[in-house]
Amino acid sequence: MIATVWRVAGVSFSLVVVLCAVLLYGSTPDQAAFLNSQVGELTIGFAVRTDDLTVLLLAVVGVIATCVQVYSLGYLHQRPASYHALVTLFTAAMVIVVISDSLFFLLIGWEVMGACSYLLIGHYWERRDARSGAVKAFLMTRLGDVGFLFGIFVLGLGAGTFRISQLDPARISPGVLTTGTLLLLVGVVGKSAQVPLQTWLPDAMPGPSPVSALIHAATMVAAGVFLIARMYDVFAASTTTLTVLAIVACVTMLFAALCASAALEVKRVLAWSTVSQLALMFSALSLRTADGRHAALFHLVTHAAFKGLLFLCAGVLLHQVGSAAFVVLRRYTRRGRLRKALRVTFITMTIGLASLAGVPGFAGFFSKDAIIEAAWEHARDGSTVGWIVLVSVCLTAALTAFYCVRLWLWVFFRTPALAGGIGAFEADDALADLDEPDTSKLRDAPWLMLAPLVLLAIGAIVLGYVDGVHLNWAIGLISTALVVLGALPAYSLWRRGADPRPVVLEREFGVDPAYRGLFVVPVRRLAKLTVAGDRDVLGGYVSAAGRTGTLVSQGFRRLQTGNVQTYLTAAVIGVVALAVLAGVIGS
Repeated sequence: MIATVWRVAGVSFSLVVVLCAVLLYGSTPDQAAFLNSQVGELTIGFAVRTDDLTVLLLAVVGVIATCVQVYSLGYLHQRPASYHALVTLFTAAMVIVVISDSLFFLLIGWEVMGACSYLLIGHYWERRDARSGAVKAFLMTRLGDVGFLFGIFVLGLGAGTFRISQLDPARISPGVLTTGTLLLLVGVVGKSAQVPLQTWLPDAMPGPSPVSALIHAATMVAAGVFLIARMYDVFAASTTTLTVLAIVACVTMLFAALCASAALEVKRVLAWSTVSQLALMFSALSLRTADGRHAALFHLVTHAAFKGLLFLCAGVLLHQVGSAAFVVLRRYTRRGRLRKALRVTFITMTIGLASLAGVPGFAGFFSKDAIIEAAWEHARDGSTVGWIVLVSVCLTAALTAFYCVRLWLWVFFRTPALAGGIGAFEADDALADLDEPDTSKLRDAPWLMLAPLVLLAIGAIVLGYVDGVHLNWAIGLISTALVVLGALPAYSLWRRGADPRPVVLEREFGVDPAYRGLFVVPVRRLAKLTVAGDRDVLGGYVSAAGRTGTLVSQGFRRLQTGNVQTYLTAAVIGVVALAVLAGVIGS
């Protein structure tokens, strides 16, 4: 009964968010403040704001959350009450971030999202990888949020207000402005899993697939892009901050794309893809132009559709097959069985991957072209940052096409190497010993799960045309060539039954072991040292004091014998002792 209530409440709340976006569309931008308190010359309180950006993000969050909630009705049956309650709270927290015009109000939604993500990633708490992934996500995002909190205070005190709409860069000294925006950027980097705080997102994959779709598509990791877009005038006033953002974004997009190109698990490929695509949005924001901001938000919308779709499709594979790992899926895909048995999932996932890769005609093609065009226009003005962003985005586009085609072919199509070639998977002794599984009972997911896939697949196509197709044909030809350049090597490797994974890429550049050696091991040793000091030193003093009191009390207790003669003798001895002492002092 409780689970049913929360399911209905979750779907209803998500639909209300969509309805709010519809009702606010076309309305005059407005602001409202409440619960204000005066602290000296500062006014601290809450405020909300409705404008075009608010409507856009409310629509994205509402649609994705609705799809996730409906999909979850058929997907998840383990602890559904707590799950749907947390997803609803998670969605509400993102709504707070979107409508907030107060840095403190925004901080509440920002932190609630972090807490909910910890609980949702660890939903399958009986699994060790889910617990460790949840803890890792919580710690790394909290690390970034420390800088975020200090950034709020620096900017608010420097500007004399904590209202986002009233933050005037001209009234803030350059040093304070740069310091405050850099500190906010630390929180953005942590929330959106950018280098060097990127490792938590791929390790969050043991959580339920609908949770991955919600986190990756429209809520927590996208909150950083939204924040910079919301405060774009403030960030654009600091050249240093946007330069740092450009460097972080360019390094992240290439790093994550290379990791995705070697990942074995479907959800891990998609997780690294999310990190890379978010970096594309940040690179567009770093250009400090209106076109760059528009391109970043355009890609945010299209990414929400196709990435939400892909994670839900991965959930169908997990739900129907039992694992989303290439190695296990190969048991079914050696004969191309998944493509035939899961037809709707195959078609919708193909659309999602095509949009992610930037295939012409799909939504991702238009939004990526907008980013490339914005970078090109900025580079033509002689900007070094523009050239760096342009080259990085083009390389990332080719790598994206590579891992999308690699994923698509290896999961859904018969391996040509079965005809006699030698491939990486056939060389795996553990896999070679497996019998071909019985796929006669393999069926596509129920329509309660497939309906959101179809809706998002439509969005992954038509959203590219909603913005008004403004296509630079030269840029379009270049991006198409980049797709072909990335797809051909993936197809060639698949045809030969080979899937080479360089050790450095398969181990994801060894970042996790490095972090473990640099931070985890020293912190654990320090913690053990602290515990030992507390137990053996401080605890020793406390125990000694307690033991001394116990001994003294036991001594006094032995004096209480109940014998009157003993008491009189002690009194006489005491009087004599005092008399002798008085005589000695008097002489």
